[in-house]
Amino acid sequence: MADLSLSGLATGMDTQGIIDQLVAIEQRPILNYQQEISEFEQTKGAWRDVNSRLDKLENKITDLKLSATYNSRTANSSNEDVVTATASNSADEATYSVTVKSTAKAQRLAGTRFDDASAPIAGITAESTITINNTDITISDTDSLRDISNKINDADAGVNASIVDNHLVLETNETGVENALDTTKAGSFVDSNDVLKTLDLLDSTSGEITDAIEVQSASDAEIDINGITGITSSTNTFSEAVEGVTFNINPDAVANDGTDTAFSSVSVSKDTGKAAKAVQAFVDQYNSAMSFLDGKTDYDAETEKSAVLQGDSTAMRLQMRLRELVTSKVKDSGDYKTLTSVGIEIDRDGVMSFDSSKFTEALENSSEEVANLFKAESESEGYDGMAVRMDSYLDQLMQSNTGLIPRRLDFYDNRIEGLNEDIEDVQRRVEMTRQRYVQQFAAMEEAISEMQSQQSWMMSQLQGMGGSTVNSMI
Repeated sequence: MADLSLSGLATGMDTQGIIDQLVAIEQRPILNYQQEISEFEQTKGAWRDVNSRLDKLENKITDLKLSATYNSRTANSSNEDVVTATASNSADEATYSVTVKSTAKAQRLAGTRFDDASAPIAGITAESTITINNTDITISDTDSLRDISNKINDADAGVNASIVDNHLVLETNETGVENALDTTKAGSFVDSNDVLKTLDLLDSTSGEITDAIEVQSASDAEIDINGITGITSSTNTFSEAVEGVTFNINPDAVANDGTDTAFSSVSVSKDTGKAAKAVQAFVDQYNSAMSFLDGKTDYDAETEKSAVLQGDSTAMRLQMRLRELVTSKVKDSGDYKTLTSVGIEIDRDGVMSFDSSKFTEALENSSEEVANLFKAESESEGYDGMAVRMDSYLDQLMQSNTGLIPRRLDFYDNRIEGLNEDIEDVQRRVEMTRQRYVQQFAAMEEAISEMQSQQSWMMSQLQGMGGSTVNSMI
């Protein structure tokens, strides 16, 4: 049906304006639905933010459930220019006197000097092959010193090639005697058509690596630990000499001529700082989550305005449960039964504080008992630690599909979707009502117009009749 246009000329009324006012009345439910949607969106957004903060809190809780957080070890060296060290959780608390007698070096070979590193090298037979660490490298009679250097590097044969003052220099990628190039080892350093001799990387007479060619010999690192001598490694790292401790030797600690030594004392102790840092991170995130919940459940008496979750029983129970988990007694016996006993307290405003000194002292006195205050599980200890309890509760809140918060978010999504469908239904009805009004007013306009036309005809007829009567009388 074609759209009808209402002029209002027949009636003298603003028919379009009247229709708009009538339609506006019909649209009032839409405004109510939109208001509801806005409120649901705000509430949904608040719960989404709550979920985000609780998710971060759960991440901090995870660290408090790990034994490694409390059993961490730290290694300190008295002279880091000589040796540094790292310690795993299994390392014993002890002090190690480390004497460095030699450091691990890579082998370095230098060939003869050429006038031009970019010119083809005379004396090389076409398509010759050299072998380095069982990797074949094809050398052409048109190759320059630079070409050969590039081919060796591209071959990834365990050596690095470079050009220094037009000398080809080869250096093994790995340190230690076992990684040195050796013509007596099969596939280690094999000449073909005297290519290596031409480069003077092998002696032209003996075909061996001479002292003149080997500008730096490969060597193993050697250290003494607590008087135990002859401890060697092909690298400057010793990871098997002491269980759980890795010693890293400075390559420049001593000269490898056996004439000097270097000394450092390495002490391994508890790393209480790691646990304290993890607890502080938990405290900070707990305060962040609770502060956010306070803001979303607040009522401002001065402005008489309620926050979006004010009066929400779920939010209130959540806060109460979190506070209960950190303030209640964890176990019935021992020196450390509550978080307060290790320096974690909550003031009257619900703000958590952390005394790291008190915590560190407790951890040093009884590391296992303090750790179990957080990470104990009932299957092994007969009770659950605070971190275990809170992690379980947060899972109930946030677990996908089944958690309280995801289900609540789904509820808001469904309500918003339903209200949008209601709005569409109202819009369809409003449009039908508008069309009905247009048709009714159009019919009224047409009827009045027709009536006005008939009235005009009748008046003209009456006027005509009156004129004829007068003429006949004259």
